[in-house]
Parts: sequence; C-alpha cells; structure tokens
Amino acid sequence: MSAPAIDLQGICKTFGAVRANDNVDLTVGAGTVHGIIGENGAGKSTLVSILSGHYKADAGSITLFGEPVKLTSSADAIGEGIGMVHQHFMMVPNFSVLDNLALGMPKGMSLKAGRTALREQFADITARYDLAVDPDAIVEELPVGLQQRVEIVKALMRGGRILILDEPTGVLTPAETDRLFESVAALKAQGVTILLITHKLREIMAITDHVSVMRGGKMVAHRETANTTREELAELMVGRSVRHVRNSSAAGAGPVVMEAHGLGLTAPDGTARLADIDFTLRAGEIVGVAGVAGNGQSELLAVLAGMTAPSTGVLKIGDQTITPSTPAAPGRLRGLGVAHVPEARRREGLVLPF
Repeated sequence: MSAPAIDLQGICKTFGAVRANDNVDLTVGAGTVHGIIGENGAGKSTLVSILSGHYKADAGSITLFGEPVKLTSSADAIGEGIGMVHQHFMMVPNFSVLDNLALGMPKGMSLKAGRTALREQFADITARYDLAVDPDAIVEELPVGLQQRVEIVKALMRGGRILILDEPTGVLTPAETDRLFESVAALKAQGVTILLITHKLREIMAITDHVSVMRGGKMVAHRETANTTREELAELMVGRSVRHVRNSSAAGAGPVVMEAHGLGLTAPDGTARLADIDFTLRAGEIVGVAGVAGNGQSELLAVLAGMTAPSTGVLKIGDQTITPSTPAAPGRLRGLGVAHVPEARRREGLVLPF
C-alpha cells in the first residue's frame, strides 16, 4: 500500500492556558476525501493551521507521503504541496482573477512573458479539473461560488497535492454547494487528497471517504463514512446522546407589515436592476426570494434595507411609505424595526478591526 498523504502524530498546541490541540493523531489516505468535524472550539482550525504552516506545533510530528517534514511557514507548506482554501477568501477584491493568481508566483505580474505563461497554466488547470472561470473577471464582481473556485485553482497552480477546505460551504448557496461537491469529486478522481473541515454532517455523509471527530482539542474518533451515521457522529461531536425535539404549532398570518408595489431600480448606466417588484409580507410569515445569482436579489435587499433608494414604485413598512422622492436611510428603517443581515457580512455587516 502507498504511504498516506498525511500522517500527524502527537500534535499539541497551547495558547496561554488553552490547549487547542491535545496529542492529536490523524492519518489521511492519498487520493481520498477525509472530513474533520467538531463543534466550534473543538480544535479543527488550529490543527489545519499547523498543517498549512500558519502555526507551529509545540510537539508532534508531520509526515507527508511517507516523508517527515518541518512546516515553519505557509511557504513551507505550499512547497510541500499543501493548498489551503480559507473560509474567508484571501484575495485582492479589485484585482482580476489572473492578477490574484500572479501574486507570489515566479514570473508573475511584472513580465509579459510571465503573464502569458500564467494564463496558459491557468487554462490547463481549469480544463483538467473542470473549474472554468474567466481569468480577466474582477474578483469582487464574481459570485461567491466562483471566487471559491479561484482559490482552489490558485492552490492547484502552486502544485497542490493536498487541498484543505476550511468550512467551504459556509458562504455558498445550496446550488453552489452541489457544484463544489462535483469539483471535489473531480479533484479526487485526479488523485488530489482533500481534507474537509466542517461541522455540517450533510457534507460529511455526502462526499467523504473517512471522517475524524474532534472534541475539546482531542481527536476522539475515526470512522469510515459508509459505516457510520449522522446520529453517531453528532453524539461523538458533543460527547453525549443527542435528542432532536421539535415543538411547533401553526401560526395564522397576521397584519401586513411590509409591501412593495411596482418597485424598480435603475443603475447609473441605465440598466434596469429591478422592475415592477410586488410582494406582501405579513406578521408571522416567512417569504423567500429565489433566483440565480445576479438576477436582482442583492439589489432588492439593498432597497429593503435603505442602502439604496428605489428608482420607481412604493415600499410600505407599517404605516410608513418610502418612494424615490422620500427614500429611507438604514437608520430610519432600523427605527421601524427592520433588521438586515447582509450577504457580504465581512464587507457590509462588520468593521473587522473593531
């Protein structure tokens, strides 16, 4: 049998009084999809940060494809063929896909010949692994699923034999998640080893060959995915029997709390982003808005949150009316009881240094 792609033995890492990884062992077969699950704070991210060279272990050994290695930096990990796809993407948003791929690459951005070679390498990788994306697109203008694809391509172009996906579906729609699963299967078929970090049991059962469970900084179980169940994994994650209790009762629709009539939005270039939007929301209801990315959902949310004034139509919230001539700022809408959880939470919902 070939040597495992990853063999971690006795990995320990302490931050102050917190022992984030406590004598962790992990073996991952080459060309397999191996899941690591655990609750928040279980030690998953610390372990893969050690494997990707971001942290240095206090104790323990790392062996890749049968060879002992020392990973003291991210450059060391990349040199050993480890590619890390972070939950929050590590790209320059206003750069093109190709410019982001060029960063840190030899013969990258400065020389025309280097960029030509990079474009050819990009075309080869995307065709081989079925990861098509426009190399000249601006990253921040791409849907989240395609941005993640760029991160995967970036890891592969740096010689990645082991791909670490850290909570990869946390920012994806269900359709984007299914497309990611297809990409993972294609990568596995080409011999790439995938380490999937998650706490979502659906993902584990859908695409992994093996799964390891962490709890309280320790590795507590290893299972073949085909020989376990969601229920067993859930109990291993929390360390006790898990009972799913759901009490619900039907709620009648209450009074109208928000309604739109002929709501429209025109971009500065004259493009209609929204046209003739009508809907009614009553107290106690959940109204869903569905559509392929880029068809106006983001613009509609911006109007409903007061971030953008409508170009046409009327929006009523309670007894308040919002029109193009009487727009509402976000502060006013908050005063009316409208809360907004933005899709781009890191960019629009948080000031990250605070």
